[in-house]
Amino acid sequence: MSQPGFPERARRAGLSLILGATGVTLGAGCVPAYHPPRPEEPHAIVKLRRTYESGGGTTLREQVLVDGHGAYDGVSPAALAGAARIDSILVWPIQASYAFRSLFFHTEMRYVNETYYEQVSSLESESYSCGSGTSYRTCTRMVTRYHTEPRQRMVMKSVEVSDGACETGLHFSAMTNHVYLLQYTYQQPNACVLACFEQVPQSDGTFQNRPCLVALPPPQ
Repeated sequence: MSQPGFPERARRAGLSLILGATGVTLGAGCVPAYHPPRPEEPHAIVKLRRTYESGGGTTLREQVLVDGHGAYDGVSPAALAGAARIDSILVWPIQASYAFRSLFFHTEMRYVNETYYEQVSSLESESYSCGSGTSYRTCTRMVTRYHTEPRQRMVMKSVEVSDGACETGLHFSAMTNHVYLLQYTYQQPNACVLACFEQVPQSDGTFQNRPCLVALPPPQ
């Protein structure tokens, strides 16, 4: 079976799902996976650099979404957030939204309300054909039937307790074979900044960072 071409694979990557910079909650719901281009396909490189000016809790969870699809998801000890970290991903050379989410948390044992299902029996009247020969008639009988019903109970569970979170995002158009740096700076809970730079190679092997041409999100 042949592999889908660039337009089709890009569409699958989430072209039709544009994620705004606000209105997303870390870990809420099921986030579909981002399908990046293969190295031999047209692509750009996006470096994800994160710095944290404050922290909290015991654990840090980070997510990067491209057009609403999970492109990076990492969990690390919160103590490591003090040092800048960088990862890289391949992206399709198209205009897309990039959303950063970060959450500091710790876990506690708490009583939480849980839904479970219980099988319940009931007696119901059932009709059936009875009689013999040419004499047919309808009879009734009581039968036991079973169905499930939801119930609620309090159980002790390990739950995540937030110690500070932030999210932000932007839109820009990546170009084939270009390298970009997304700098995410977490200042404090609900205060973070995302900047985009194109890294232009220089003759001495270094990069010059030029601001990306950031696009406004499409109207909702």
